[in-house]
Amino acid sequence: MGFEAPLALLALAAAALPVIAHLLRRQDLPRRRLPTVALLRRAEASSKRRVRLVDLLLLIVRVLLITLAALAIAGPFVRERLAYGDGSVASVAIVIDDSMSMAGRGEPTLLARSVERADAIVSSLPGGSEVAIVLGGASPRTLVSRTTELDRAARALAAIPERSARGSDLAAALERAERELAGARHADRRIVVLSDLAAHAGAEDASPPGPGVSVQFERVGEDVDARNAAVVLARATPDPTTPGQVSIAVEIRASADFEGQRLPLRLERAGEALVRTEVAIERGGARATLHATVSSDEPGAAVVLEVDDALDADDTRPVLLRPPAGVRVLLVHGDASGDEARFLDRALDLAPDDEGALSRRSVDPDTFAAMDLADAEVVVLVDAPTPSRRVAERLAAHVEAGGGLWIAPGDHFDAREVEARLGELLPARPQPAISSEVEGPVPAPGHDLFPAGASGLEGTQTRRRVGFEGVDPDAEVVLRFADDSPALLLGRHGDGRVALSATTLGDEWTTLPYRPGFLPLVARMARRLAPRASTPDAPIAPGTAIRLRPPAGVVRLRVSGPAGELRDLRGDDLGESVALEDTVAAGVYRVQVATTDRPLHEEARLAFLVAAPAEESDLTPGDVPEGTDARGAQTSSTTAVRPLAPWLFLLVGLLAIAEAALRLRASHLARASA
Repeated sequence: MGFEAPLALLALAAAALPVIAHLLRRQDLPRRRLPTVALLRRAEASSKRRVRLVDLLLLIVRVLLITLAALAIAGPFVRERLAYGDGSVASVAIVIDDSMSMAGRGEPTLLARSVERADAIVSSLPGGSEVAIVLGGASPRTLVSRTTELDRAARALAAIPERSARGSDLAAALERAERELAGARHADRRIVVLSDLAAHAGAEDASPPGPGVSVQFERVGEDVDARNAAVVLARATPDPTTPGQVSIAVEIRASADFEGQRLPLRLERAGEALVRTEVAIERGGARATLHATVSSDEPGAAVVLEVDDALDADDTRPVLLRPPAGVRVLLVHGDASGDEARFLDRALDLAPDDEGALSRRSVDPDTFAAMDLADAEVVVLVDAPTPSRRVAERLAAHVEAGGGLWIAPGDHFDAREVEARLGELLPARPQPAISSEVEGPVPAPGHDLFPAGASGLEGTQTRRRVGFEGVDPDAEVVLRFADDSPALLLGRHGDGRVALSATTLGDEWTTLPYRPGFLPLVARMARRLAPRASTPDAPIAPGTAIRLRPPAGVVRLRVSGPAGELRDLRGDDLGESVALEDTVAAGVYRVQVATTDRPLHEEARLAFLVAAPAEESDLTPGDVPEGTDARGAQTSSTTAVRPLAPWLFLLVGLLAIAEAALRLRASHLARASA
């Protein structure tokens, strides 16, 4: 405690004045001869006692009034240590990194320590301040929008889980926090980031804050161990030498502390160890290949690294041991030289497998006529001769059962014969090809096959094309020419889909194969035509929404995640697809379905994986953006000066009122006594 004007304390001597005045007044009191009546004596004695009592209280009040006034003029204050800020009102947005690298590394976890620090910040803000809370794990979320209800923010902080499998995206979280401060009522606008600030968090990628907004990074966990090893990849592929088996490629990354060590590694399914081995850590990592049998009843498994390190969550990585869920494409080309098909071959080979692998097989029409279509999910006829009646019947059965068919014209294409043999499958009646210089094809406006923005098909030119008549009103127009005529139609037949192109998929009639958007067009169309009831083999990031497409005839669908059952849909609740957003926990998500003729059973092709991004296992500290404040969370505190003078002046005012009241009462008693 201190005083701004300590010399003013000399005024405390004035507190003796009321005492002196009181004593002098007592000496000047006149003497009275009391009546002989006892009753009057007792009444007068009682009155005197009351007067003395009132005078004593009045004396005390006057002494206190002068004393407190002197203290208030001296400007007393106390110094208070605050967890955050200087004690003034402000608008503050708190960004908490709730990624996987924060959800471990000691007890309590770094995430729990960040929540505790955020709660201390909220508690340090004075009344009237505004606070918003943003979670910085991918994808960033607003936990509490800007509010003056500090208690509500504290309750929301208490509900944050201590563990997470999310990736980091601090750059996007900072943008969201800055949007939360737009329109804040206070000129003092601050953003506080609580994170381990690992290199993968992306703090250095953050844009500078706007004018009037300050950013402070607090590094949490500078005192914890960064020694870590992790399973960053576990991918199962069919073993070409042994039917029914898969080979699992495993990749391990480790910090320098593990160099030269041998770590136990195992593959387990339903709690049972299928394979045990060891890996030697060299040059920051190791690779291994494990073998196991596929299972339709138990598609989920896990690769487990037995190690004592900073993060437990990345020592286990889920994997699917099931028949491959990628799309199998059968390419039938009528060009003997294969020129028309080579573009499709190349596009399918280069297609990314983040949504499931695309495997293809190319055959000529004669081979195709003798094939069983059971191993093909999507059949693509590229400038192929019109199939025979028997082959057409097999194609119709393939589509009705849920398969896909894509027909692209060319020099061998006979529109009338195709319409006669496959007309019931087609979304429109094809017309003979004509020569026509036209721009396109380009995506039809608003079609969901193409994300918003550039499609990569701009500038395509077409010299020859097939026209369409009698377009099915339910058919989707995927591509259009510049004259608004359809270039690619997508229709339904039974449980399957049929695509019909107006121009070639090679370079005979169009420049389409030379456009950068050709590869994604082919990959997306192949997946769109694939039968329902398949999900990617590759894992998705935690928190990513996934859409499940139940197979035909399903009357019930149940989804179970690592923490238990998530959804159980029946009857009318089942549509063409089921959106699932609760994918925060890492692990295998199993799906069971029931049909009219079969009870609830495992549907291995609908199972999917959720796994944390591999970069979350790298705990190397990153840099903090220039122009921002950086400090440790444990030392980030300030000292505030709290003045006491306003409260003392308030007491002085109250005592002045009390003094006036006691003085009036004393005068009234004196008159009554007289």
